[in-house]
Amino acid sequence: MTTYDRLWSTLPYLRPMLTITQDTIQYGVDADGGRCHDLLGTRCDPYVTKLLSGQDVDFTCQSNLVRAVLPWGLTEFDVHDVLNVFQVTGLTKDTDRYFMKASPARQGDFFEVFAEIDVLCALSTCPGGDLSIPLWGPAARDPIEVCRPLGVEVYQPAPELLEGWQSPKPSDYRGLHGLAPAVGKDR
Repeated sequence: MTTYDRLWSTLPYLRPMLTITQDTIQYGVDADGGRCHDLLGTRCDPYVTKLLSGQDVDFTCQSNLVRAVLPWGLTEFDVHDVLNVFQVTGLTKDTDRYFMKASPARQGDFFEVFAEIDVLCALSTCPGGDLSIPLWGPAARDPIEVCRPLGVEVYQPAPELLEGWQSPKPSDYRGLHGLAPAVGKDR
């Protein structure tokens, strides 16, 4: 994901939610097939951690996102897919295994989006830090030394920039998905 890419809402609404307007990273695709601003992976969560390790872990990205939406009257069921901003991931060429690499982001880098509809964006700074040290296996270390803070700014575009622009409407599809309406009492 990078400048001018859009994030879309799910069916049945199917409308653009956010458009990326600036991205200081401009990572592209590296020699291993890695890309920045990951949509490939999900986020760490207590359920998979419990399944894989048998441990209850309360401080994961999923947990951070759940705590972030609670004040808005939302629940865990309202936390949907994520965009892992500044995270580099890919699939290995030989085995198609998921990999993560250290983030290229440095102080001053930013990722800017234009909200095309009303959205609530919840953020989590990865509890795994910038992914520059091993988090699993015999060489695993505590990632606190490579955790980085995020800054957020929200602003209203100048009115002249929005002249003639309208928030996208939900899809107007009103079909029945190929199903005929029930007719008569015998159906």
